[in-house]
Amino acid sequence: MPILLIISSAVLFSCLHELNQWAFSFLSFNDHISPIYLPGFIRVLNILILGPVNGSIATLLGGLFLLPFQFNLNVVEVVNLFCSASGPLIALWIFKLSFTREIKLTSSKDLLVLSAIYSLCNALMHHFAWSLLDPNALSVPFQFFEMVLGDFTGTVLGAVILKLLIKIPFIHKKIE
Repeated sequence: MPILLIISSAVLFSCLHELNQWAFSFLSFNDHISPIYLPGFIRVLNILILGPVNGSIATLLGGLFLLPFQFNLNVVEVVNLFCSASGPLIALWIFKLSFTREIKLTSSKDLLVLSAIYSLCNALMHHFAWSLLDPNALSVPFQFFEMVLGDFTGTVLGAVILKLLIKIPFIHKKIE
């Protein structure tokens, strides 16, 4: 069963990534950054639902599904996969350390705080990797903050959509 969930989540991540690029391309700051990045929510959801190991595998696998469509496949793209998978893990670890408890999935406040921590961690991981491996990827001075904004809006929007879906009566019954 976990393998089916991992593969399903990986497919969802890669499809949502492509949909996000199509839907929000007119808002994008550059090739790497959109002001709304919905797949960020899937990264966080993966580790919350599937656990740290399986969730990270799902995110990595989803990224691997996208690699054949990259025009410029190189080591930076592979490192980006590991940054994408480690951002939510580090955020969850920081959350647990800061609040000395597990996150409550039903708490909007917890999800909002985790979204903020994740957004910062993800941008830090990517920008650190880019500064070491591909300084040309750091094209705009405010790029870091643009990435934080995109991850945060995408993660919060995803959490809101999930909360609304859970309130639908037939879904709510299945969860209980």
